[in-house]
Amino acid sequence: MILNVSVTEYRRELTHLQIGLTRDRLTVATLRRAHVPTWFANPTNFQMRADFGADGREFQPYVDRYSEVVASEPWKDIELYFERKETVDRAPSDALFYPDNRPILNTAALASATEALAGWFCEERYGWTLAFRPQRVSPDMVFADNANDRLALVEVKSSSVPINVIGRLTSDMIDLLRALAFTKYLSPARYCAALIMVQLVGPSNANLTSLVLEEA
Repeated sequence: MILNVSVTEYRRELTHLQIGLTRDRLTVATLRRAHVPTWFANPTNFQMRADFGADGREFQPYVDRYSEVVASEPWKDIELYFERKETVDRAPSDALFYPDNRPILNTAALASATEALAGWFCEERYGWTLAFRPQRVSPDMVFADNANDRLALVEVKSSSVPINVIGRLTSDMIDLLRALAFTKYLSPARYCAALIMVQLVGPSNANLTSLVLEEA
């Protein structure tokens, strides 16, 4: 199982002012106007190739480590989804048993697979080590960034349809920074906040967008 991942990466400095501006609607408006545009300036684009073995067996450990939901071989559901989608696109009149002629991707499989892929990315790209995986709260994952003596709070989002990536990243990062503000009250360590957006574009292809805001 080989996945081709097209990455768009944004990395910017995170200030205490930006964290503080997440506290209410008025200050969030200031954050959006004065700071958010700088988050998305000058992205880095590159390709990554994930080889999880001929039968995909090496993908399951990432699912077990990073997925909130217990799942077995979730990528097979994704492959099946794209297979059926291709059938519908090719001959929609032969697929009338689908509502509106479109198959629906198993959302649990989507979440499990994309969280696993995001965890793989954080390991491979940033060298982060999973510290713990909170359940049912934000962030989705907490990593130890030992090289920089800090913790990385990581939230993962996913989609199998085209979306406004910048708009989604902006709203979700503001929520993550709000969680970071409360975290710093409990433990005033050094942190970075990372949002990983995974968009599935085929049975072996994904677009991954990484927004990392780093405390100076």
